[in-house]
Amino acid sequence: MFKTANILAIAITSNALIFGISNADTFEITITNSTAGQILTPPVAVTHTGNITLFELGQAAPGFLIPLAEDGDTSVFTGAEISSEIQAVHQESAPILAGKSVTFNIDASSDFPLISIAGMFASSNDAFASINSQPLDFSFNSNKYNAYVYDAGSERNSEDCQYIPGPPCNNGGVRDTEGAEGFVSIHNGIHGIGSLEAQTYDWNNPGLIVKIKRMQ
Repeated sequence: MFKTANILAIAITSNALIFGISNADTFEITITNSTAGQILTPPVAVTHTGNITLFELGQAAPGFLIPLAEDGDTSVFTGAEISSEIQAVHQESAPILAGKSVTFNIDASSDFPLISIAGMFASSNDAFASINSQPLDFSFNSNKYNAYVYDAGSERNSEDCQYIPGPPCNNGGVRDTEGAEGFVSIHNGIHGIGSLEAQTYDWNNPGLIVKIKRMQ
């Protein structure tokens, strides 16, 4: 599911799992939706090794990322197999509204020192906000990161309500692929060319503020 060898098949039976790794540290993650009108679909966080990454700019979006970017669908993160490149997964159960925050804990260790976080901006065709393979700070400092908004490139940015899962449209599971860019890039926002009002649903990067602190 991540970039190398289709290794991302993760078993999730609760919000977070540790896969037989001892001496893990616990990190507190706070995600703030810094937009004025976008809803972030329930985000997923993964701690992992440097052998995998969520996406690469200028490259086609991996198959596991497309459902997340188009519909906020993270079900691929609940596969039956366990990847040796992943230590822990946390899946939030609720969306994060504009201006709101959520805090949760996730485990990591020196063998799995990176974190990736992603969620869809629901009032878009295929926009997602993410930090990608961010090195964790194993001191007890509190660090703040900007999560930028990316275009998965799997749909055309038509802003047409029949392809938008979030408000005011609520039409998930329908794709507008003709004219899609075909690669991941920085998203250029909502321009009011279709059913979405830019005044409400556009954003300025970063789309999210992520605070990370080692707790123990």
